Amino acid sequence: MVGLGALLLSPRPEDIHLDFYVDQIEYVAELIGIDGVGLGFDFFKFIYETLPAAERARLPELPFIEDFTNHSHTCDLTRKLIERGFSDEAIEKILYRNFRRVLAELL
Repeated sequence: MVGLGALLLSPRPEDIHLDFYVDQIEYVAELIGIDGVGLGFDFFKFIYETLPAAERARLPELPFIEDFTNHSHTCDLTRKLIERGFSDEAIEKILYRNFRRVLAELL
């Protein structure tokens, strides 16, 4: 099970956007199958912004996806997955069913 984080690392700053995140979801789904794909975003930008300025200054510049900074933006991700042709079943697996399945197996 892979939870894809929402901090995108790319040598090209223009890649840091929601469509590139969906590209990563597609890529991992092709590699390991849809049953192994989940979301691992924790919206670290919120935590990062609450750090004191001195602590933030010690960290490297982080590649946050500007249009994907909180849970309300998950609807935008869902829309992108629909536009890319993911089935309803695949979208449910990505959004929550895969992690729920793994947790049920482990607990």
